[in-house]
Amino acid sequence: MDLRALVFDFDGTIAETERFGHRVAYNEAFEELGLHERWDEDTYGALLRVAGGRERLEAFFERARPFLDRTARAALARRVHEVKRRRFDAIGPGLALRPGVERLALAARGAGLRVAIATTAAHEGVEALLRGHPALASAIEAIAAGDDVPRKKPAPDVYELVLRQLGVAPGEALALEDSTIGLQAARAAGMRVLVSPSGYTAAENFTGASAVLSDLGEPDHPCTTLHGPPPPAGFADIPYCRTLVEA
Repeated sequence: MDLRALVFDFDGTIAETERFGHRVAYNEAFEELGLHERWDEDTYGALLRVAGGRERLEAFFERARPFLDRTARAALARRVHEVKRRRFDAIGPGLALRPGVERLALAARGAGLRVAIATTAAHEGVEALLRGHPALASAIEAIAAGDDVPRKKPAPDVYELVLRQLGVAPGEALALEDSTIGLQAARAAGMRVLVSPSGYTAAENFTGASAVLSDLGEPDHPCTTLHGPPPPAGFADIPYCRTLVEA
């Protein structure tokens, strides 16, 4: 089938938001609320096995505060998450994009392709980062977020939603992901997947991906091919994305 759309995951794919954005915002929320918890990089990396911010907090508090019942844990998680979202709103615009993301998104729009984001994150977090990157924001025409669907990744719900929003078939879109959870979600939706692991996901198993690259690359910053066909130009471009979908 012909390539008609690129669908980017958000956290870890567009930017290293987990390590330098969300983790920092959670710690600021803990401090603001007078809680003693602090998440270092390793602790937060382990918590990423749980998809969704509130779900992650509840899982953490189940171990860290076992004296709380389920209702109290959920209430505390909601309270922390609300403050965290406000904190990330200030941090997000200053986060750097990963190599090749803006270039590829703009090239896709220039080639007449649709460009969207499908993420477990909330809309507010995506919009916060995009405020700092207006060129990328101009290329994005649809955002399907975790608060739009009943089930988060690895369920396919958010990808199925964004495909309906774009009006394209699964075989006409390429998903760009950084994690096994995201890969599983996109594959369950019937899509091909190009993976560029983030700092937190580099050791994961990406069986089922059409290709795995160190990043999307730039003309002056070639990427490294970790699995699958290497991009002839040395970076992921539209012709390369077409070959992954049409293979």
